[in-house]
Amino acid sequence: MEYTAFSAVEYDAQIRRTLPFYEEFYEQVTEVLEVSGKKNVSWLDIGCGIGKMYEAAKTRIPIQEFIFTDISAKMLTIAEERFQSERCRFNQMSVLELEDIEKYDVVTAIQVHHYLSEEDRGLAVEKCCQALKAGGVFFTFENIAPDSEISRQLFFERWKSYQIRNGKDREEAESHMKRYGIDYFPLTVRAHLDLMRQCGFQAVELIWMSYMQAGFMGIKL
Repeated sequence: MEYTAFSAVEYDAQIRRTLPFYEEFYEQVTEVLEVSGKKNVSWLDIGCGIGKMYEAAKTRIPIQEFIFTDISAKMLTIAEERFQSERCRFNQMSVLELEDIEKYDVVTAIQVHHYLSEEDRGLAVEKCCQALKAGGVFFTFENIAPDSEISRQLFFERWKSYQIRNGKDREEAESHMKRYGIDYFPLTVRAHLDLMRQCGFQAVELIWMSYMQAGFMGIKL
């Protein structure tokens, strides 16, 4: 089953119209890794889409191996066509099928886990933690839930306004808002941080937030 709201062909253009500061998600991850000084990085990207994470990092991070994974064969085909390299591998799979133990220096999941149920989300984060070596870093960016209903309505209007300014008609923007809590299931920032700690990450931080999206980092010590 493919959970993305867009087809592979229109994915990149549509997501820019939908998510404010979309490029910043990937910049934040790359910048943190740049200053960390990690070398010969083994990297697993969950829900790779058309390969935006690798595109952002490939000339800035010393990557030894980059594993693209996605449940969508169409997405993987586009990513594989875009990036031909001996260090790149492509696997069609769900994060829930991940069985690797202490194999990677970096695991990323950008706009992926909010499609999962509460139980499956916990399992997904736990599997990401298990897949990391000691000292490995997990990054995830997700849609988030505000702490109050008043804030949620205000943030909905702001997010909807962004989408309309960037080319969607009002009906399209409102349709996207209606997917909240039905097609995807956001958590509050506090719930994200708590979940990551419960799943085995010792150092957990909010690294970025705007509109109704946030980025989190967890380090496995």
